[in-house]
Amino acid sequence: MRRTILRRRGAVVAVLSAGALALATGSASAAAALIPITSGGVGVYRTTHIRDGKVGVPDLGFGDAIIADCWGRGDNINNRGNVWYHTLTERYTASTGQELYVTGWTYGAYVDGNAAFHSGAIPEC
Repeated sequence: MRRTILRRRGAVVAVLSAGALALATGSASAAAALIPITSGGVGVYRTTHIRDGKVGVPDLGFGDAIIADCWGRGDNINNRGNVWYHTLTERYTASTGQELYVTGWTYGAYVDGNAAFHSGAIPEC
């Protein structure tokens, strides 16, 4: 009887541990990164193609930041690559201190020279 109880407890602990590991892994993949803007005039676009226009928030400048959750491919502007960051939040820390929660896309080369992409700070969408 005692062995049966211990085996069941062991099985329950194993199942709970596996569930916690799966939850932790799922949360990690959904993590977002704060990325400081290292240049000026970074627009937030509807898609990864500038022809589709901006989302209607002010452009970001040096000292501002974005929160991005992944990257995707799109227009290659001025031959600086085709990496775009899926932007969840815009932080205007250098100017107004305002934080906006408008989802869009920002061009990685203008945000941080594609540093978050190269370091793996955010996954591919």
